[in-house]
Amino acid sequence: MNKISKHRLDLAKKNLEQFKNKNLVAAMVTGSIAKGYGDDNSDIDTLLAFKKRLTQKEFDAIVEGAKKSGGDLYHGTPEEGFAVYYYFDGIKCDFGVGTAEETEQLVTEMLEKPEVDLVKHLMIAGFIDGYDLCGNEWISRWRKKAVENFPKELQIMMVNHFKKFYPKWVVEKMAIERGDKLFYAECVNEIIGNMIGVFCGLNKKYHPGKLKGIEWSVEQLDIKPIDFIKRYNSVFDMDHQKAVDVLYELISETFDLIDKHLPEVSTERSRKLLDFKLRK
Repeated sequence: MNKISKHRLDLAKKNLEQFKNKNLVAAMVTGSIAKGYGDDNSDIDTLLAFKKRLTQKEFDAIVEGAKKSGGDLYHGTPEEGFAVYYYFDGIKCDFGVGTAEETEQLVTEMLEKPEVDLVKHLMIAGFIDGYDLCGNEWISRWRKKAVENFPKELQIMMVNHFKKFYPKWVVEKMAIERGDKLFYAECVNEIIGNMIGVFCGLNKKYHPGKLKGIEWSVEQLDIKPIDFIKRYNSVFDMDHQKAVDVLYELISETFDLIDKHLPEVSTERSRKLLDFKLRK
């Protein structure tokens, strides 16, 4: 936990006074501040769970307070939940507002009907890795339920969803040889992102929902290639062809890890597609 994160957590505790009432049952900070690697550019992201929906009057007061601080409403209503942003001490502070019942339902639905919906994964991963401001008993129950009951079906679903990679010739011929820099960058990011998605599944971890700040999440994963972060970061600083060779070595190791840790998922067809070549 660095100094900036500690300072902004203290500010988050102070900010909570704006929303505290008998209806508030849980609050937590998520994102880089909760994880301890925040910097001067980091917002403070806070989730607020109320026992019942806020009234229109309470909603209007929160939005008015946001506007007075220099912020505003992002979206939503008292009935469906909403998000606002404030500025406190010159720092942007985002607040997601909903009910405890909605959070409980989010977890229950993911366990009963698993899906690779990255917005829902982002929300679940957020409170699993969050920093509790209040309502620890509620948050602990949600965490325990989500983590200890991670469905095998979801694990298989995630690995199947992300184990899709371009044949190597596509990147070599259609990106590098054509000098298509944007497509090359898209290929590299998609390949790395899909490998990370596979490893989240293998490790029974909810996907963090985005690549921004992904290294903290990757560091928490036990099942991944040796020196994975160092190796995928290296591809951005090397010759494109050499970078592709590194990436496809990592893809091969990714398939080996699937075979070892989740044999229910076949990699045979995926391996064949990697070596597919156009007929001349």
